[in-house]
Amino acid sequence: MADSSEIGPGEEILTDPNQLLLRNIHPDWVVNGKVTSQAFRPTPKDERKLSTTSSSKVSAEDSFREYTEDFELASAGVWGVSVGEAADLSIRAIYDEHSPSIPKPCLTGHTSLDFTQISNNKAKRLGGRLRDRAEDRGRQHPSADA
Repeated sequence: MADSSEIGPGEEILTDPNQLLLRNIHPDWVVNGKVTSQAFRPTPKDERKLSTTSSSKVSAEDSFREYTEDFELASAGVWGVSVGEAADLSIRAIYDEHSPSIPKPCLTGHTSLDFTQISNNKAKRLGGRLRDRAEDRGRQHPSADA
């Protein structure tokens, strides 16, 4: 894993293992009520960084509202993985809401899961493991009853 000297201006590596990283999941990535592993790995347009939001900056409910109402994007809900779960897989969590490398406007509390040092094949496997942890935790918003 790359060290903190390799982060850009306006970026901070998150270290609190219990901090939750929230991810809005597109409805196409939920099949038969289960999140697909694609939801937790970056697509080519993401430059090998997976967008999440930091629970220390925004609630799951507010992240969902901002994503669906302000940005007018589709979401089946918000799932989350912890900084510690990502770190266990050698994936850095980088708070980058104020980084010049992140297009503006961006979601409040924007945080990237950094896959830049991970091969495509390994990223697929790790995406599945992140998905498993998010599924185990359950959807953070809306509630399962909604």
